[in-house]
Amino acid sequence: MSEPKDLFPECVKGVIFDLDDTLVHSTVDYARFKRRIIERIALEGDDPSVYDPEEGIMQLIGKFRQRMMGSGRTSSEVDDLLDDFDEIMDDVEMERVKETKSVPGARELLQMLRDRGLKIGVLTRGCEMYATKALELTDMLRLVDHIECRNSDVPPKPSPESYRRLVKRLGLAPEETLFVGDHHLDAMCARKTGVRFVGVRTGDLTEQELREAGGVEVFDSVADMIPWLSGLLRTSD
Repeated sequence: MSEPKDLFPECVKGVIFDLDDTLVHSTVDYARFKRRIIERIALEGDDPSVYDPEEGIMQLIGKFRQRMMGSGRTSSEVDDLLDDFDEIMDDVEMERVKETKSVPGARELLQMLRDRGLKIGVLTRGCEMYATKALELTDMLRLVDHIECRNSDVPPKPSPESYRRLVKRLGLAPEETLFVGDHHLDAMCARKTGVRFVGVRTGDLTEQELREAGGVEVFDSVADMIPWLSGLLRTSD
């Protein structure tokens, strides 16, 4: 493992977490997400065969925006259509939210950080209603200081704007935080913001993929971060 002083210098005062497959096991049906988005695209007269369901949501929506702008739609018209996509995504996220379970050790980790006086933020591409409900159901909402979601007034991650807005709400600077997540988007967001990224393998990525994406450290899950962070915090005291 890396030296504690390199990963957790004295200036670190908060930890930012991704939500799905980092703190909670995701219940979101992403395949259904994409099917409904492509169906909505077809209603606009665009060719659904152009859109590959294996692509990510961001790629599908980005392609749609580009094609609509190229077809002569105004930015305002395209934004209205994208608002419809947001409503679809909100609906799918909420369909099974009541089934949400925490990743083992997640609540204990957040409690340990709070007991040590650190700020805790959640940065997610989920909607606010979904994120709030998922954290409430898993008894973690009380441990989180602020949540930054997809339907904010700044672009969502991997845009650094979302990260900067969240840490500002925490009363911190980006360099005073670590970002913990399971996905390429999390690593990309950390890189664009210039903060340390710690990967967890409760998503789909391997340790090698998380390290190649920029992880300064990688764990099987947030549960394994408890003794590690406890040691780093003792070093920082």
